[in-house]
Amino acid sequence: MTEAPNTPLYPSVDATALPWLAVEQMAEADRLAVEEFGIELLQMMEHAGAALADLVMHLAPKGRLTVLAGGGNNGGGGLSAARHLINRGREVELVLATERPGAAVCHHLVTLRRMGIEPTERPGGDVAIDALVGYGLSGPLRGPAAVLAAWASAHRAVCLDLPSGHGFKGAVEPLATLTLALPKEVLANVRPLYVADIGIPGALWREMGIESGEPFRGGRIVEIVR
Repeated sequence: MTEAPNTPLYPSVDATALPWLAVEQMAEADRLAVEEFGIELLQMMEHAGAALADLVMHLAPKGRLTVLAGGGNNGGGGLSAARHLINRGREVELVLATERPGAAVCHHLVTLRRMGIEPTERPGGDVAIDALVGYGLSGPLRGPAAVLAAWASAHRAVCLDLPSGHGFKGAVEPLATLTLALPKEVLANVRPLYVADIGIPGALWREMGIESGEPFRGGRIVEIVR
């Protein structure tokens, strides 16, 4: 598998300088963002997709891209990234892991279809964008997601939030992973690991008793270094 470049792409933050979130803490942050801070999931998804597109452009500047999207919010972020990548001149195909996508995926599909992008049944690109499963699900991948994860591992996978199936047999083997807002505890051994700003304010973290600092002072993507 092609390795990520050694030259730093983004500002770096020492792993010990940031809080690492449990899955339950990230779920609570999402809830607070929507219910108390007025930040909709689609807004955060748009930030995630734009950042993911930026990382893909740096790590895989050439080749056909295949977005592998699950039916949940992680898939929605992948579809957002697809739109940004198309706008930047990339050839992008889309493969859905489900025939019954959720509201966020359906929202982005409307736009992509107006752009002439219809989901295809089988992946065929040079680079995989793994947006199959987010932090809210755990356990071994099954069905179409498992098949697509195996394909992604052989095609320079750039993963959104975490490698799908992480911690279980058959998980995606990433070229790089872009997690969101703050690093997650389950990603402690994942390298290289990048974190993207999705617009969650420091005031929200303080309300949760978490001192986040200002990790994105140098830009909306940072690399975690150890």
